[in-house]
Amino acid sequence: VIAETCWATAPPAQMYPGGKDNIEVLAHGQDEGERWAPAEADVSIRPGWFYHDYEKPKTPEKLFDIYLTSVGRGGTLLLNLAPDRRGRVPEQDVESLMAWRKMVDETFANDLAASARIKASSTRGCGFGAKNMLGEDDKYWATADGVVAGDVELRWSESKQMSYVVIQEHIALGQRVRKFSVEVEENGQWLEVAAGTTVGYKRILPLNGVKSDKLRVRFIDSRGPL
Repeated sequence: VIAETCWATAPPAQMYPGGKDNIEVLAHGQDEGERWAPAEADVSIRPGWFYHDYEKPKTPEKLFDIYLTSVGRGGTLLLNLAPDRRGRVPEQDVESLMAWRKMVDETFANDLAASARIKASSTRGCGFGAKNMLGEDDKYWATADGVVAGDVELRWSESKQMSYVVIQEHIALGQRVRKFSVEVEENGQWLEVAAGTTVGYKRILPLNGVKSDKLRVRFIDSRGPL
């Protein structure tokens, strides 16, 4: 499990366990850190790191929860698979892995944002508009220089049921977001349904099936222009 607030940068002297390690920095990173060191979640599919006949693999549901709290918090998931006495991954483990893969694919198969009308409170100009948030990976939305807060609003012609929201930063330019919230419109008022601090490469938050025809992501604070 990766911490909800997790910066992918840290000071060199405090990045690794040892005489100068800092547990707080190792767990959360540091927004002003000089070195790029993304968080990594090392997890075994079984209770231990090695194969034992009496142990069972984690269920697909448990693996999905681990996915949300590792990849879904901007980190990397390193899943250990212990070979059995044949030197092969046990059939039980394979079944759990395949069912987990199916859960991830089905959960995120319907991209509601793709059919939305989208607008932003600020843009840097031509080539950095809000529609880039729905396009190719090498294109991105950006606020004007010096603007460290802003929001993006998605609208549909009819109400949509939303299970999760996925937010990503253009990580080639580093990690910037410090605080954000997710809101839907209900009876003419904006209602907060999720909130967070860091985003990083990817942040996934559950929306628990909320229904609305409008969704807004508010970036409340960041290290620099969004």
